[in-house]
Amino acid sequence: MAEIIKGTDLLNNDKIKRKLKEHIEKNCLIGIPTETVYGLGGNSLSDISLRHIFEMKNRPISDPIISHVYDITQAFDQLYNINIFEKYIIYILSKKFWPGPLSVIAKANKNLPLILTAHTSFCAVRIPKNPIALEIIKVCQVPIAAPSANKFQHISPTNSMHVFEEFKNENILIFDDGQCDIGIESTVLKLIKYKKKSIRKVNKKDRHLSCGSKANRSPNRNEEVEEVDGEEEITTDIEYEKECKREMEFFRKATNSSTSEPNIRIYEKLKNQFGSIEQMLEKGLPIGLGMEETGWEDAEPTILGKILKYKNLYDYRIRIYRRGKYTMSDIQDALSCFSLLKDIDVDLCEKIKFEHVAFQGNGGLNENDNPDESTKGSAEADVRAKTNEKECSQGEVSPGMLLTHYSPVVSTYLIDVLQYGESKNNTTNKNKGAKINLMNCILLDIGNSFDNYQNGFLKYINISYDGLCKNDEQINFVMKNFFLFLRHAEELAIKHEAENILISIVNLKSLDENSLSVFDRIFRAASGKIVKVVLHPNGELRRV
Repeated sequence: MAEIIKGTDLLNNDKIKRKLKEHIEKNCLIGIPTETVYGLGGNSLSDISLRHIFEMKNRPISDPIISHVYDITQAFDQLYNINIFEKYIIYILSKKFWPGPLSVIAKANKNLPLILTAHTSFCAVRIPKNPIALEIIKVCQVPIAAPSANKFQHISPTNSMHVFEEFKNENILIFDDGQCDIGIESTVLKLIKYKKKSIRKVNKKDRHLSCGSKANRSPNRNEEVEEVDGEEEITTDIEYEKECKREMEFFRKATNSSTSEPNIRIYEKLKNQFGSIEQMLEKGLPIGLGMEETGWEDAEPTILGKILKYKNLYDYRIRIYRRGKYTMSDIQDALSCFSLLKDIDVDLCEKIKFEHVAFQGNGGLNENDNPDESTKGSAEADVRAKTNEKECSQGEVSPGMLLTHYSPVVSTYLIDVLQYGESKNNTTNKNKGAKINLMNCILLDIGNSFDNYQNGFLKYINISYDGLCKNDEQINFVMKNFFLFLRHAEELAIKHEAENILISIVNLKSLDENSLSVFDRIFRAASGKIVKVVLHPNGELRRV
């Protein structure tokens, strides 16, 4: 039977700490509170514990799990297998975003269970911004792997009772810390590296053999200069593989550490060295030079020398695989402040690009059993195709990538409003749309968009942000409360035997990044299906 423990009791009660540690050592699971959602936690380093997570959630092993640590040094020591420049990138990101809702994917330690990484050899790590979560990790002395504490594809939990309702018959300890502050899962990004572009001379007669590359005229009339861009991601860092076994020896020497000091202490000193390097660069130390240009190839290598070596070996990029509280702009702004990192591009994975989804008028999705057929060629169909569940057979880069996610057990649709008269030109799917009766639906409104039409639905609930004037305040409020209200809508639907749940997107058409983070969850909760209605001048609510 699941047990709920007051989270604050853990901080000062040694008996509870021992109980927690023994529970984790037995490969049992816990409910861990974080600022995003509650997690179903286990030992990241134990294959048995991880399998218990997958089994309890009914989660496919193709879906990787994020590990939670109390400090970046723990990530370097136990989870990552990355070169020193990648360590420096993560250090800079950690200064801005950790503790907090950002998960960073990078090459995984070879000793980690493959199931943690969905057999991709990459792992995601973050430091949660919650004192109870941090204490749990410190007490357990291992990273805590923790996907959301709900059955796979169900609504994410944002308080301890949600976790209890999901797993009340399981042997888990649930640590209660009230309602989550943010309310949606963390932003997930990945460090990616490619081969450096190389320059070669191409005979003009052979130019057709290398079409599509970037070329400039060279002084030789019969030759052109061509940039050869290898766009294949490097998943094995050959240079680092040669050096990684001697890396700790180098760090000990560079940080004046003895052989008796534990690795975690060496990483703490390395973190301090990174801080010193920042200060040196701020004072105008020349950067962007290879080691051969600084004379370091003949001298004892330094921390900065190693950083520059690996920076110059590859083209580094950052790709966001799951939207969250921290946006692409936030990441770009953080990198731009540091001279060694400002040339790193940040982009979005294609699967999460909702910017071009048509919300109204002659665009949009339709409510039918085979949505991909009805929207071929549309932006929505493209998004749905890229997030299709069929991809579940192979390891995903990040959690939260599938089309159906965060979903109630009752059939769920988005609902949007067309202007009166616009429906005359909207001929999509009229016959199939007749099967949905609004009077048999629970409406989850957002921002009072259907406030005057409550009687048109079986039950009406509303995430109202009255009193909040600024757009970012409104979005943050919706973000914090969406999963909470969606669970309430599900309860009402079950109690009143409703056919469907409808989620209003009328007030969620802004293309700012925080709005899109919320829309990502709403879109997946409804599997991208939509119902359209017209608000008639006589006060009627009509289906299209």
